[in-house]
Amino acid sequence: GLIWVGANDGPVHVTKDGGRSWTNVTPKSLKPGGRVDSVEPSVHDPSKAYIAVLRYQLGDWKPYIYRTNDYGNSWTLLTNGSNGIPNDFPTRVLREDPNKEGILYAGTEFGMFISFDDGLKWEPFQQNLPVTPITDIKMIRGDLVLSTMGRGFWVLDNIISIHDRNKTFGKNYLFKPKDSYRFRYRGTNKKTIPYYPGPSVIIDYYLSEKISNDIKLNILDDNKQVIYSASSAKRDERKEVTDMSTGFVQTISDASLTKNPGSNRFLWNMRHAGAWDKDPKRAFLNGPIVRPGKYSVELTINDNKYTSQFEILMDPKISASGIRVHHLKAQEKLALKVRELLTNSKMMAYKLEEITSGSSLSIKKELVTNDGPYPQPMLIDQARYLASMINRVDQEPGEDAYIRYEELLSQFESLQNALNNLND
Repeated sequence: GLIWVGANDGPVHVTKDGGRSWTNVTPKSLKPGGRVDSVEPSVHDPSKAYIAVLRYQLGDWKPYIYRTNDYGNSWTLLTNGSNGIPNDFPTRVLREDPNKEGILYAGTEFGMFISFDDGLKWEPFQQNLPVTPITDIKMIRGDLVLSTMGRGFWVLDNIISIHDRNKTFGKNYLFKPKDSYRFRYRGTNKKTIPYYPGPSVIIDYYLSEKISNDIKLNILDDNKQVIYSASSAKRDERKEVTDMSTGFVQTISDASLTKNPGSNRFLWNMRHAGAWDKDPKRAFLNGPIVRPGKYSVELTINDNKYTSQFEILMDPKISASGIRVHHLKAQEKLALKVRELLTNSKMMAYKLEEITSGSSLSIKKELVTNDGPYPQPMLIDQARYLASMINRVDQEPGEDAYIRYEELLSQFESLQNALNNLND
């Protein structure tokens, strides 16, 4: 029965009996006529609420955010012009973090602010936002969502690290990744508007100082086997590549770890390391998507290891279609076998790269597709095509996929035996 109401011309009222009776609880220090732009009842304490009042239409550009801890009997002004929010930044919206009491998000006429002490002090929280009025704020599934007077929506993904901010003081720290759904969709390039990040596990870590050595990150499955690695030694190079044998467009990423003092973020695309390639920029990229289950992340900084666990959850739409985890495990298992076949085939072709004549050339021709219009795909491209088909959609592989794998494996083994005989 507890309802708070802020009016367009200043008054604030509260009812505790579902609206049968109301009490005027307007802050006594608030001048009349301003617009109560937002009312935020606390989810942590029913006696607590916040209001943001806008008065710039009346020529008053001061920020007005109030907090009550006793159902409106008394109010505290949280914006005095000298505690973080400038005295000429009108305030439009105040929202409380539903998961961590004391963390507040304020939207002003000129951007975002955050408080970690229930409004006693404010810090700029602009990040990459343009200077624009913030009209509303919402926390949903661990993300912070904003609407702006610039008619844009902005999302700050996974703000869990904000909740554990006090754990980072004076030390390196790996935050626990949020459990993530195993979705399949293509993200967009960062230069594209709107920018949609691809499906990923967000891994946040904090560095207390400048790190001179390279740092390394490993993803391990529930058997403690490393299935993906990243390092600060590599540069980020995201680009799209079209597989000429399949026509499928994929985004490949040589994702690297940043080493900035303070907060850092890495996005793991929920895939195994891919097949070997002679090009270091393409080696071990875009492997098979992992199955749902429990995983762990291991971050190494100056020989010190930091670990945390998380879970990859099944897409509810896939579950509703009848697909189960054991189907996806079978898909992953076959995909990894094809990855091994592709690695071995590409390594063999690399060893034969300079061959221009002799029996070894015949083996090379069986592995590598010739250049030119409409060439016949050879073993490596056929294995790539099979990998693409297996990994294209969530399903249990059909019998034809297993048969085709065995055919290609047998063909590779024959070429391997022929090459061994030549070497002997």
